[in-house]
Amino acid sequence: MAAESLAYLDTGGDFPTIVFIHGMTFSKETWDPIVDRLRDRFRCLAVDLPGHGGSPGSGADPQAVIARIHATMVASAVVRPVVVGHSAGALHATAYAAFHDTAGVLNVDQPPRVGPFAGFVQQLAPALRGPDFVKAFEPFVASIGVGRLPEPERTRVLMTQRIDQQLVLDYWSQPLIETPADLQTGIDLILDRVKVPYLWLAGGLVDDADRDHIMAHVPQARIETWSDVGHMAHLAEPDQFAARVSEFVIGAG
Repeated sequence: MAAESLAYLDTGGDFPTIVFIHGMTFSKETWDPIVDRLRDRFRCLAVDLPGHGGSPGSGADPQAVIARIHATMVASAVVRPVVVGHSAGALHATAYAAFHDTAGVLNVDQPPRVGPFAGFVQQLAPALRGPDFVKAFEPFVASIGVGRLPEPERTRVLMTQRIDQQLVLDYWSQPLIETPADLQTGIDLILDRVKVPYLWLAGGLVDDADRDHIMAHVPQARIETWSDVGHMAHLAEPDQFAARVSEFVIGAG
């Protein structure tokens, strides 16, 4: 059975295409300020991941998510896009580039080492699966950092977010059950397949271990640190981010 397309917003014309993939709990509309700044120069296509916005379904199977992203690209006649992903969406963007023709990947604040994260999630697993989900998820809400955005952007972004227990458990199905080492091995196999230009834009200081890790698996990667703008770097500095995306797309083309 063919994979089902995702809901998406498509604006711009027949220019180089940028595909935007949001982080978990957000939606395609989260990217609106960036799309607004780029659509006069590029075709911009923002998708809703399964279980988000207008896209039904589950995100429990990462391969199925990538298949649905690709089905969306085929249905919308997108060829060799630059894929921009935020947070967990950057992992989807990276995996897409590993298995499908792309011009480049721009990773917004997603470290390549997922083992430490998986270990922390597993410690909280009983609470995340139980009635105390909201309290257990609070550290992740704080780390996402929507509250650091200035108004009115903070309120706008919160309106694009839906924190739902089943959605989170679906997307964290692998971190919740796989050993951190096995999970990292799977991610590394994906990283090893990425041969296109790769930019990791970090919203804070980059750990030496993370820097060494990505360079070992994606030697053509470039790392840029936007010191202390936080996890929502693209929305904290939308003008700077849009300019950087434009530069990256032109260079990748």
